[in-house]
Amino acid sequence: MVPNNNNKNNPNAILSLFHSSSPVPFSFLLIPLMIISGFFCNTIINVNGHAAGFSIREASIRDIQQAFTENKLTSRQLVEFYLHEIQTLNPLLRAVIEVNPDALDLADKADWERSRMMIRMRTNKLLQKDHHHHHHCSSSSRYDLGELHGIPVLLKDTIATKDKLNTTAGSYALLGSVVPRDAGVVKRLRSSGALILGKASLSEWASFRGSSIPNGWCARTGQGKNPYVLSGDPCGSSSGSAISVATNMVTVSLGTETDGSILCPASSNSVVGIKPTVGLTSRAGVVPISPRQDTVGYAHSLHLSSLSFAYRDFGMKLVFNSNSICVLTSHPPNFNFLNLTQFFFFSKPRLEIFDGSNSAWDNDVDGDDLETLELMDSGDMQIRDKDGELVWKASDNPIINQNCGSIGAPEMSPALPPFASPIHGDDDQGPFGQPAVNDNNNNNNNQAAAGGLVPQQPQLGVPEQHQNQQEEPTEELQLEPAPSHIPQLQGGGLNQPAPFSSALNHHEDDQHFGAIRHRLISTMVATNQIKALLSLFLSTPFLLLVISGFFCSNIINGHGFSIREAGIRDIQQAFTENKLTSRQLVEFYLHEIQTLNPLLRAVIEVNPDALDLADKADWERSRMMIRMRTNKLLQKDHHHHHHCSSSSRYDLGELHGIPVLLKDTIATKDKLNTTAGSYALLGSVVPRDAGVVKRLRRSGALIMGKASLSEWAHIRSFQNPDGWSARGGQAKNPYVLSGSPCGSSSGSAISVAANMVTVSLGTETHGSILCPASYNSVVGIKPTVGLTSRAGVVPVAPRQDTIGPICRTVSDAVYVLDAIVGFDPLDREATREATKFIPDGGYKQFLKEDGLQGKRLGIVRNPAFFDFPNGSILFQAFEGHLDTLRRAGAVIVDNLEIHDVDVILDPFQSGEATATLAEFKQSLNVYLKELLTSPVRSLASVIAFNEKNPSLEKTNVYDQQIFKAAESTNGIGKEERSALKKMKRLSRDGFERLMMDNELDAMVTPGANAASVLAIGGYPGISVPAGYDSVGIPVGICFGGLRGSEPKLIEIAYAFEQITLVRKPPPAFKTYIN
Repeated sequence: MVPNNNNKNNPNAILSLFHSSSPVPFSFLLIPLMIISGFFCNTIINVNGHAAGFSIREASIRDIQQAFTENKLTSRQLVEFYLHEIQTLNPLLRAVIEVNPDALDLADKADWERSRMMIRMRTNKLLQKDHHHHHHCSSSSRYDLGELHGIPVLLKDTIATKDKLNTTAGSYALLGSVVPRDAGVVKRLRSSGALILGKASLSEWASFRGSSIPNGWCARTGQGKNPYVLSGDPCGSSSGSAISVATNMVTVSLGTETDGSILCPASSNSVVGIKPTVGLTSRAGVVPISPRQDTVGYAHSLHLSSLSFAYRDFGMKLVFNSNSICVLTSHPPNFNFLNLTQFFFFSKPRLEIFDGSNSAWDNDVDGDDLETLELMDSGDMQIRDKDGELVWKASDNPIINQNCGSIGAPEMSPALPPFASPIHGDDDQGPFGQPAVNDNNNNNNNQAAAGGLVPQQPQLGVPEQHQNQQEEPTEELQLEPAPSHIPQLQGGGLNQPAPFSSALNHHEDDQHFGAIRHRLISTMVATNQIKALLSLFLSTPFLLLVISGFFCSNIINGHGFSIREAGIRDIQQAFTENKLTSRQLVEFYLHEIQTLNPLLRAVIEVNPDALDLADKADWERSRMMIRMRTNKLLQKDHHHHHHCSSSSRYDLGELHGIPVLLKDTIATKDKLNTTAGSYALLGSVVPRDAGVVKRLRRSGALIMGKASLSEWAHIRSFQNPDGWSARGGQAKNPYVLSGSPCGSSSGSAISVAANMVTVSLGTETHGSILCPASYNSVVGIKPTVGLTSRAGVVPVAPRQDTIGPICRTVSDAVYVLDAIVGFDPLDREATREATKFIPDGGYKQFLKEDGLQGKRLGIVRNPAFFDFPNGSILFQAFEGHLDTLRRAGAVIVDNLEIHDVDVILDPFQSGEATATLAEFKQSLNVYLKELLTSPVRSLASVIAFNEKNPSLEKTNVYDQQIFKAAESTNGIGKEERSALKKMKRLSRDGFERLMMDNELDAMVTPGANAASVLAIGGYPGISVPAGYDSVGIPVGICFGGLRGSEPKLIEIAYAFEQITLVRKPPPAFKTYIN
């Protein structure tokens, strides 16, 4: 059969494939599947809103909802922006009393609800559409969550909330009081999806305490300031509500008014304020002044057309339904809120229409309830009944539209009134239960009696002689200075910003003012046209539902998971089951750092981009989950039903979304400093990420910050204690604060032990990973030298330097090790030599619970290794562990000796000190010269810096003895070469002979006492928690082996850990563990 090339661009021809009797190529279904799953359209969750170019400042609700829909913004990003603005501006403006501590959690919940609703709406629309009809992904699609869903709101501090916020009217007298329930308006806000961001300041007790109290002052916050002119009057009493929206500290706010308390602050702060008709909004749960006059209203920073959300643009269909309170309409398509011709009121369960007389209707001529008002793309208005039948259509002529009663519906006489059955209350009441109004006596003096609902033209302030000129309204006929009419508006009013240059009276200091639109109705609500999301035919509806996640809630959910003490596998599982996001994980650690670090001094810097990196990881995970789900479905027989599996994994790697702290000698090309804990390097700029950092980033890990250390990796002085650096201060052991944290990777170990991060990296030249791991009850892996790149790491002795993981478990350390090992051209010689040791399939394959079976373990009972007396707690613990090793299948070869062990353990006899001093000066000078900018360029300049800054670097307390000794060297000369040869011989005749002669898989020692043996030969070691001494200081057990023996060491260490499970969190923090 020859294909018809004329059909190649014909959509119907393409669709005919689905109805052809010939088999449909399964690959052809890939495109619709990908489209449906969001593969090509980023409309599920895109949390990197800033990159998408959306500006929150001055954005209206409509703008924000559009940004939500187009994935340019999340509620969390919105809340974070406002929290930042509050933190920045509120100390000056005093507009906010309290911030809701649950604000970010509420934002996360809103984001999750939005993502679920988008998926469900997409699925439902797809199932309802004709499969012949093509649709494209639309980023402007809307979903049924309401205009306020995910929008932060500040409440005047007289409006009660049953949450963690106080309700105090600005007074300490009510601080700590507990309200019985949310205020009525708060209940409605919550049901609309709005987020209660906090409480706004006010004139204390709503300006009812005393006449001498200035506008905007309350005891709890002090004096609120006008943001336009700080010395100007912010007015009151809802001052904070107005100031906060004026200065973009929140999207919208609620105020209350008894006599001017909404309209006046709105006028003085250049925002829109609506004082609703008394009773239109509930006062229940609001600190009262005068219930006869009290009302609760709305403040917004933009023009009325923004307040109405979608009225500014009539290039869409607007549908108002009975979920709204009331609606204000104008002449389409050219909206000007001065040209108001009809009032449309909504009451449950029906639409009521006030046509400009004293009558209102809720049904058509057939008695059917009115249901919806539609503003069509063309600018036309239509009203339909509950069955969807058209009962009224507006004319295209705005002049004719002024008289609703003269317009006819299709197939109805134009003279026939479009609505029947006027709604009347009692004989003495008008429409909507308001007191009846005498048309002949409508003036401002009887507004109170009329309840604010007076005939149309007087209500809008349009004199009779101008009734036929509303298409060209005269501004001065509509505007009056705001403050002058406040006492007359018991019914309702709206204050809108007027231009600074208006001819109206205003403050001489150019403080902003407003103009009153008399008794306009209180709210205007509209929804955007819901454009087609997408619809491409697929024959199996169930498959659509599965792909979209309709049956499985696995996009984002942050509930039911305890982060503290969680390992990488636990966290990844929580990610997969939607119990956790990377953002929540980072936020938890940021909180822990903020809480604990002032005491423990484990962290020098936090990455300012940490939350953005977490957001990116969450977005990548959601996208990959959708792709993997789609791919799996495509691989299955389409006749076979499958269910979403929360345990399914995706190809993002074990470290994806996992926060990592780096020792402050490991360079990062980001906003973090790399200083080795010294002020001498503060402000230096590195040329690139360190080699291990590049690998971490590729694995998806998040660089959380820099961990403290013994300054310059403990090579400045013998005097400075373990864990001290000028920038970080004295780091503390979290188990016994007076105990040593050991070093030099102190902060890396402390932070992991105290749950300030998931995992960390340390460096070791001589014990700097193994010792802190032992002293802080964590796992530390010192890799074979060259297995991990040292490029971009502040050096000590390249012959011995290595970078390794410090984690709470062996498995976590192995996952990190897998990510960071490998060849690096910038550390060519060492990494090329060690690459041969990396096993195919990585190291995690050696996480075996039976890993001790058949292993030969050597014990060297030298006093330098066993530095505790017989019978002590540590002695008993170690002997018990030897028995455990035997029972697990290991062969213990006891009482061994290392040749010349005493020489090996003394760095001055072994040659280690001689070689290290020369290597340090040489390699450090190279490192400093490669920096793009730096205060220092050589070891000599570092020494000089410290001497010039004794208060910063404490050189009057801790000297520079080692620095100066290194500076006195002259490269690798005869003495240094002799030292290097000696260390090589000591290693060959000592440790290597011990291992080979006894056919050992590992040497086992308490703590890190064998660090010297492993250091001078570049051998690997793993420290695992093994116990605690009599005062509670932890001690580890170290398994050391020959170069490249990491697989055996991992098997041994993991099996030991799983049998003993010795590690426990620091006692000071145990009570926080769920």
